Amino acid sequence: MSEIGEAHREGFEAIMEVMGQTIVVHENFKTLESNSYEVKGIKNTEGKNSKTVIFQFPEQLNISIGNVLQIKGSRDYWKVTDTEDIVEDETFINFETHVEKIDISGQSTRPSRNLGNTYNLHGTHARVNVSSNDNSINISHQNTENVFADMRQVIQNQIQNESERTEILSKLSELEQSVGKKEFLAKYQEFIGTSADHISLIAVFIPYLTQLLGA
Repeated sequence: MSEIGEAHREGFEAIMEVMGQTIVVHENFKTLESNSYEVKGIKNTEGKNSKTVIFQFPEQLNISIGNVLQIKGSRDYWKVTDTEDIVEDETFINFETHVEKIDISGQSTRPSRNLGNTYNLHGTHARVNVSSNDNSINISHQNTENVFADMRQVIQNQIQNESERTEILSKLSELEQSVGKKEFLAKYQEFIGTSADHISLIAVFIPYLTQLLGA
């Protein structure tokens, strides 16, 4: 397992820990041979302003084209149209399914406004949804400096324990100073390790940080 691939995998696992939901997988939907089981995953979109919904999973699952996915407790159904193993540097990152929305009878519906979790960070003020409702955080990253300023503000405002806050801010400063340098990966791993007890605060920033691994 490569270090960069491992870091991307750790980033996805951190997001799963905070944002993961129970996904019901329906096989042979609405037939006499129907069968259902539950797995952990995330409902997401392909990118900024995209209406293309995807589901992502931490394991390589035997979900097939034609299966139907449903967030447990939801009345929405999504038919799988394609599947893909996301691999980077020969390291498995996550399993991904592309879907289309269907109604209870299995018929396609018109695309509707996505209210899922979006973790893709692009543009000057990327919008990151962190729940099934539109409770989002606008992350300003016109440049790298702004992203680290946003992170620093979250840590300062949300972590009450002074010693923990000081240590995490110190690791954040080291991480920022290593951007574009060969030691960035090591500093990234140190920062994630130090922040483990507060991963919910920084989860929305992890996709951006992992993008910097290849910078």
